[in-house]
Amino acid sequence: MKISIKITAFFLAVVILAVPVFGEMGNGMIGGDMMRGKAKDMMTRGSEMRSVQDMKGMGFMHSQGSNYGNFVTFSVNNTTGEVVDYGIMGITIFDSIKVAGLDFKDSNTMGALTRISYKNDSVVIQLHDNPAAVINIKTKVATTITFELAEGVRASKDGNIIKIEDGNLTAFIGSTNETSINIVGGEVRIESSKGNAIFRAVPVNMPMDGMHQKFMGEMMKNRAGAEVSIGLSDKYSIVNYSENMNLMIRSIGNNRMKMVINSSDPSGKFIMMNMDNSSMMWSQGQKIRLYIDNMPMRQVMTSDELYNAKESSFWLSMSGKRMQALMYISNFSERIVDVVVEDGSAQAPTSTGTPSTPVSTTATPGFEIAIVLLSAGLAYKFGRKG
Repeated sequence: MKISIKITAFFLAVVILAVPVFGEMGNGMIGGDMMRGKAKDMMTRGSEMRSVQDMKGMGFMHSQGSNYGNFVTFSVNNTTGEVVDYGIMGITIFDSIKVAGLDFKDSNTMGALTRISYKNDSVVIQLHDNPAAVINIKTKVATTITFELAEGVRASKDGNIIKIEDGNLTAFIGSTNETSINIVGGEVRIESSKGNAIFRAVPVNMPMDGMHQKFMGEMMKNRAGAEVSIGLSDKYSIVNYSENMNLMIRSIGNNRMKMVINSSDPSGKFIMMNMDNSSMMWSQGQKIRLYIDNMPMRQVMTSDELYNAKESSFWLSMSGKRMQALMYISNFSERIVDVVVEDGSAQAPTSTGTPSTPVSTTATPGFEIAIVLLSAGLAYKFGRKG
C-alpha cells in the first residue's frame, strides 16, 4: 500500500511538470483565470498542437487561417486580409486589425513572422511571435488603419503615442508620418500617408519599466534601429524598425552571442534585446557584458542615462531567468556586438572610470521544485498513515 501511494505521488509530480508553466512567462499575468476570449481557446489549442509536433520556442504553427505562436495567436481573413482575434498569451487584445480601401494580396508565414500584404505591397502587415508581440505595418499610400479593441482593453493617448492596458499587460501604438492617431469609441485609428505604424507590448517575460514608452518615442524620431529576441532552441526573432538597419546573428553559444549590425544611416540608433536563460546560459555569480568591435561597451545604471548617451552604451535588466538589454550605438558602418556571460569577479568600468555595480543574475526558484517537494511530502504523509 505504501509503495503504490508513493508511486502515484511520483507520477502526479511528473504529469504536473509536463504542463507549460504560463505563470512564469508574464510577471504573474498569465494565470488560467486571466486568459479570456477567443485568444484563450487559441492559446490552448496552439499549445496542444505544438506539444504534438514537439515545437518549442518562438515560431508560428499555421492551420486553417489561424496562427498559433508561443506568445501570439490570431486568425487572418483570407478574403480581406483582416487580422481577427489577436491575442497575447491567451488574452484577446484586438478583435480586429484592418486596413481600409485596399485589395488583399496574400498572407504567408515563416518561422516567427506572418506577413500580410495588400495590392502592389502598398501596405504590409508584419506580425511577430516574440516577447514584445511586435506588429509593424508599413504603408506606401494613404489609408486608415483601425485597431478594434477587445472587451476590457483600455486605451489612452499621450502625445502621438497610444497606451494600451489590460490587467498587467501594457502596450503602445505609434506611427511615423501619420496624419492623425486617435481613439474613437473602442477603436484606435491611424490616418497614415506613408510610413510605419508600430504596436509593441512591454515584453511579457519582463517587469514593467518606463523605458518602454520612451523606446516607442525613439521610434517616432527614427532613432530605434531594431529589436532581437532569443529563446528556446536558439530560435530568434529580429524586427527592423529602421529601413536602413540590418541586424544578423552570426552565432549563439552557451556563454556568447555574436551579432553583426550595419546601417546605411551613420547616425546613432537604439537596439532592444530580449533573452532567456535557455540558449545562452548563466548562473548565480555570473553577469552579462556587452562588447562592441571587441572593446567593452560602457554600461549605464538607468535607462534615462542611456537615452541621453552620446557614446555607445548599454543598459541591462534581469528578472529571474530573463534578461533585457537596450543598446545605443552612436555611429554606424558595420559594427560587431558580442553578448558574453562572464564570472562576476571583475567589474567593468563605467564612463567615470569607477567599477559598475554587478547585475544580479540570481535565478528565481523554479515552480517545478515546489511541485516535487509537495509531491514528496504527500507521499511520505500517506505512507506513514498506511
